[in-house]
Amino acid sequence: MKADNNKPLEKFADKMMKETSVENPSANFTASLMVQVEAAEISRPIVYKPLISKTAWVLIFIAVAGLTGYVITNSQEFSLQGVIMPDLQTVTENMMRNLTAYKFSTISLYASGLLTIMLFVQISLLKNLFNKR
Repeated sequence: MKADNNKPLEKFADKMMKETSVENPSANFTASLMVQVEAAEISRPIVYKPLISKTAWVLIFIAVAGLTGYVITNSQEFSLQGVIMPDLQTVTENMMRNLTAYKFSTISLYASGLLTIMLFVQISLLKNLFNKR
């Protein structure tokens, strides 16, 4: 059945192949092509340029080394106890005092609740989407 459908197409293709001749390029084809290629702008290669230059790295290193040296030489009895392990009772008392001072309107509570629900729905939908891929 397909052979019957392709017969007119094959006859047309054979007729066109007999009528047309092979085209030959002109005598100076290569020379004219090379002139056009040379005339075309040659793209320059991409040169790697770092985001932070070597001089910037040197300045950063000098600054860090200078600060470190300053801290080491000028350190008198310094304790990180309050910075690393703050008094938790004082921190919680301050937090509770600050949190109880705020009054939230019902609209803001509803909006934050709805935003949280929508966030969880979106996370679950995106997780399912990426798992299917």
